[in-house]
Amino acid sequence: MREFWLAYWRSLLAIVKDINILLLVIIGPIIYSIYYPFPYSTEVVRQIPVAIADLDRSSLSRQLIRLADASPDIEVINVVTHPDEIKQALWDGDIEGGLIIPKGFRKHVMRGETAKAIVLGNGAYFMFNRGELLGFSGAVQALSSQFKIEHELKKSVSTAQAQERSEPVRLEFRAASNPTGGYSTYVVPAVAVVVLQQTLLLGICMLLGTWRESRSAPFNMQHSRNRLALVFAAATICIINTLYYLGIVYWREDYPHLGLLRNLLPLIVIFSLTAAAWAVVIGSYIRHRVQAVIYLVPTSIPIIFLAGFAWPVESIPSPLVALSLLIPSTASVQAFLNVDQMGASFVQVLSEVLNLGLLFLGLLLMIILRKNWPSSDNAN
Repeated sequence: MREFWLAYWRSLLAIVKDINILLLVIIGPIIYSIYYPFPYSTEVVRQIPVAIADLDRSSLSRQLIRLADASPDIEVINVVTHPDEIKQALWDGDIEGGLIIPKGFRKHVMRGETAKAIVLGNGAYFMFNRGELLGFSGAVQALSSQFKIEHELKKSVSTAQAQERSEPVRLEFRAASNPTGGYSTYVVPAVAVVVLQQTLLLGICMLLGTWRESRSAPFNMQHSRNRLALVFAAATICIINTLYYLGIVYWREDYPHLGLLRNLLPLIVIFSLTAAAWAVVIGSYIRHRVQAVIYLVPTSIPIIFLAGFAWPVESIPSPLVALSLLIPSTASVQAFLNVDQMGASFVQVLSEVLNLGLLFLGLLLMIILRKNWPSSDNAN
């Protein structure tokens, strides 16, 4: 046991003494926690510049324009007479979307027929598209409601009755885990799990690559207890970083936090142990320090997509979904989001925990059985 703890402290010391690894596994997550949420601090995009092509030029189309301009999501900066002007403004970057009110719009409405309006958006920015759709759809719904109320008032009913008849079923939307509907609340907690995993992976792989390249391991890695000590040292760093995010960063950014500590702590431990073991196993195949950066940095984007929050799991091919279960962040992202942001109990994420547990045991077995590890002429 003395040798285990000696290897444990030597592993931590080796990480701290190497400035590049220190920047990756400790300073890096801190810097990320500051600069990444900052651009999205407003959560939602407001006052998106749009234009409207009014081909109908009626009182009803002008009313729709006023309602659209009153929306907090969009700002009508120009009303034009031809759709091509909207398309040109989109190409020039003057606007991010537009609405085309076709000729005969009022005529169709007054006849009780379905009237159509065309929304144009910049497909390169989904947040702009979302805001435009919210703004224009809200304006159209408000216009439709006003028209129905006016129609009911002609039947000599009270205003209250007219409002009730215009909307017999009222929908009330309440966002449970993302009250603001913001982008930062949605993406940062999920990406943070991947960041914690990837920075640890890069750091440990660089460490093992350095030890193998220079034959400078601070202890004899042929002993399995010393390899396990490295795993626990890496897991310790991951636990501290995860606690920093859950306890400080999410509180500072005012993200929803419904998880209980008794449910979060075991999840943090199993995630950290699995991420650490994953890093050590991959690091055992790194021959040179620079290979860690060359081979592993490009893996971050695919890992984010396989995690299931940037792209629907249902749209990912089944073989890739099965392969993603071998990555700790896949199950961890879902588990942390469910427990911390949605208030799920530990039992409710048991499938994700079981996935992490089986993965950890498999990685542990590989660490124990693998024989080819960095060596040192002077290590004990």
